[in-house]
Amino acid sequence: MALPKINVRPPDHRGAQQLGLFFSYDLTLIGIVRSIGCRWSGTRRCWYLPDSSDNHQKILDAFIGKAEIKMPEKVNEPKAHEQVSKINDGSVPREFIEKLIERRYSRATIQTYRSMFKDFAMHFKPRLLKSITEEEIKGYLLFLVDKKRVSLSVQNQAINAIKYYYEHVLGLEKKKYWIDRPRKETRLPKILSEKEILRMIRDAGNLKHQCIVGMLYSAGLRRGELIGLRRGDINIDRRQVFVRGGKGKKDRATVLSDYMASALKDYVLKYKPKYWLFEGLEKKQYSATSVGKVVGKAGKSAGIPIRVTPHMLRHSFATHLLEHGTDTRYIQELLGHNSPNTTAIYTKVSRQSLNKIKSPLDQILNSINLDNNLLPTD
Repeated sequence: MALPKINVRPPDHRGAQQLGLFFSYDLTLIGIVRSIGCRWSGTRRCWYLPDSSDNHQKILDAFIGKAEIKMPEKVNEPKAHEQVSKINDGSVPREFIEKLIERRYSRATIQTYRSMFKDFAMHFKPRLLKSITEEEIKGYLLFLVDKKRVSLSVQNQAINAIKYYYEHVLGLEKKKYWIDRPRKETRLPKILSEKEILRMIRDAGNLKHQCIVGMLYSAGLRRGELIGLRRGDINIDRRQVFVRGGKGKKDRATVLSDYMASALKDYVLKYKPKYWLFEGLEKKQYSATSVGKVVGKAGKSAGIPIRVTPHMLRHSFATHLLEHGTDTRYIQELLGHNSPNTTAIYTKVSRQSLNKIKSPLDQILNSINLDNNLLPTD
């Protein structure tokens, strides 16, 4: 006997993207959809759940052997061969890009690896990549440091790209000893004041740009996480933002401020995004470059003397939470950090932490009586 069919489509309902389950009347199926928390929409004539990766899986698990499920295709996500053609200009081996896509590296990482490996291949052109020796690779890395004066982060990116090709694409033996890893610099994050943040949101321009700046700061989002938000990832009632596949391919939930909940309602009514929360031309996903421009322009408009980047808003989110007494363990969860050591860096720039430390000069002077505020001569 053929299984009943359920078409899952993402209708807009109650101001958010949903997963709508459409099927012919069936008491058994109705019992199942109710058991997984679906609600009935008389307007859309379907049962629905918020659109999230967890709910995608919940639907598939609930109907195993009970119904034939047709899930929606992901919007604006081209197939693998289309992605390779868009990313690769022929300057690196096709299998290099294919393997990165297959292992689900982010688009930004793929672009970085492609750029690093392109420079490496051009350096040895017209040599075959398989013929390049370990000593020659060492020599190339020394060339980057001594001649091109690249930063430590660029040197590390080059190492990662080269190792990836030889180990994961060609399948050669891992050789950790043949590349000396540079010691990582410890740089303190640049933090904006709370007043500067408010001026940036106010002076960002139109409502969409205000929401972009506001969401980056208020939810502690990375640039890629912001443009990856779908309408269904915003839960107004629970005041939560669901981040899909953040750094390390991890899902997490972070906070939605009351102010941003109200602003997003106005934004959705005005701009009517269809799928992505922030959309550009032709309703396509907003670009990372555009986000950077929006933030930079807002920083200038707010009179901030340094160039403001999206990640500075994330750093400021974490530092301000710490200064208001939020435990670092919770901040770690909100930011999606693997290690508490990563989050601990914000204690080094927290004004609250620094204010607790008294200069030894003040401690000495507080222990003696000064005459007309003059230092003693002996």
